[in-house]
Amino acid sequence: MMSDFSKIRSHEDECIRFGKLFAELYYYMAKNIIDKLGEKEGSQIIKDGLKEFAEYRVSNMKEEAKERDIEIKNIKDYFKVRDMPDCGWENGEERGVVVQCLFDEVWKKYGETGKKLQKLYCDIDYILYGGFGFHLDRPSCKANGDDECVFHLTQEN
Repeated sequence: MMSDFSKIRSHEDECIRFGKLFAELYYYMAKNIIDKLGEKEGSQIIKDGLKEFAEYRVSNMKEEAKERDIEIKNIKDYFKVRDMPDCGWENGEERGVVVQCLFDEVWKKYGETGKKLQKLYCDIDYILYGGFGFHLDRPSCKANGDDECVFHLTQEN
């Protein structure tokens, strides 16, 4: 298991440190949006921003796939151009199971507010996988208080 995620330290792996900074930035920006605009309007603005961000990422990954002459036909191909590094995440023994999520480790220290904002963020996965023709079913998710995130992916027709 990784070290204490309540603090960012300069001696940590750069990838872990950067991931934690990203998670902290999202938390503070999203929290302030909701604090200033209210739950309903703030949440919608966050969702809209995350949707644009996800669509940008999909576009970028597709561009890279084209440049590298990779046709995304299955999840293995998707991971050849996936932009998110795996540092900070630990997979379970079963494929598609995440037992430790770097973002979850950061956001859970903020209690219910952290979990609420995490739930908004985690929906990004549906857009990312959907952008490549995969359907995501996630029967458990750390954002919902589950012990693990389970990703069941099927190819859409």
